[in-house]
Amino acid sequence: MFRRLLTIAFVSASLAAQSLPCVATNDATNTVGTAVSGYPFSGPNVVAYRITSPNAVVLRAAQLYTASTLSTAGYMTLEVYDESGGIPGTRLAGGTLQTSTALGLGWWGASFDGFALLQPATNYWLVWREAGGSRLPYEPGGVTTTFARFTGGSWIVQTAQQPLKWRGFCSPLDGQGRAPIGNACASSTGNFPAAFANYAPTVGNANFQFEATGFANGALALAVIGANPGWTPFPVPGAPFGCDLNADPMVVVTVPVGAGNQQAAHSVGAAGHCWVDLPIPANPALVGFVVDAQFAGLDVGVAAALPFVFTNALRATIY
Repeated sequence: MFRRLLTIAFVSASLAAQSLPCVATNDATNTVGTAVSGYPFSGPNVVAYRITSPNAVVLRAAQLYTASTLSTAGYMTLEVYDESGGIPGTRLAGGTLQTSTALGLGWWGASFDGFALLQPATNYWLVWREAGGSRLPYEPGGVTTTFARFTGGSWIVQTAQQPLKWRGFCSPLDGQGRAPIGNACASSTGNFPAAFANYAPTVGNANFQFEATGFANGALALAVIGANPGWTPFPVPGAPFGCDLNADPMVVVTVPVGAGNQQAAHSVGAAGHCWVDLPIPANPALVGFVVDAQFAGLDVGVAAALPFVFTNALRATIY
């Protein structure tokens, strides 16, 4: 399938780097400590870090500087909460990504399933849910912030502060060779599912995949994969308002949406998350080819003849 797509999808494209964050802490270097989170057998680790912004911003994605040391792939979730009583209050938006040792140490994150409005000089919390065995995203000697841990059903603010390395973005997650196309449409719960990719679309990257977050737990989803850089998006007949087809449907495959937590096996998947693997052959002739992907998830709560909600599309340009 992949080879067939690549044979017709060559374009001369610029390979823009990751967009600049609109709010961040300790992100000027790639210096990080060696500590690793413990593996809890009672469920994922859930921790939070107080964040503020000097300006009013709308966060649509976030990254941490981290790595997974687990022998089996898992998941992590990044969410933004407002503050209530000095601890995380109401969830504003978030996203889940798949983790693996293959990602290595670096900036990994997810696009959000909504829009997190941060008012200036106001406290919010970045909540990190992870399977365990993660490199702690702390910069030695960096700027510290208040740290809380979710324990026994309650948030407990810790005595020690932590020098969190994170980035928040006012646009969906992108990066070299990865560009979002179009917008998502709203689910029955008000989520806006999002498609993104953490792996770089480089020649020979057998781990490359497209991911999506924000769907109904355990639902059926479709991955629409195309290779037409001149595709013109259009509204999908019968789908909810705002649902556009942003990738040409050369190949459409079914993918299950997960229903488990961040320690779930891939056969179960993480809640609201799905993905499609698309390994890139080690062939230098593929440089410059593009592959687009968009996800659509079944949502029985929407009042539409075609009860599917759509992510943005994501274009991968191989380099």
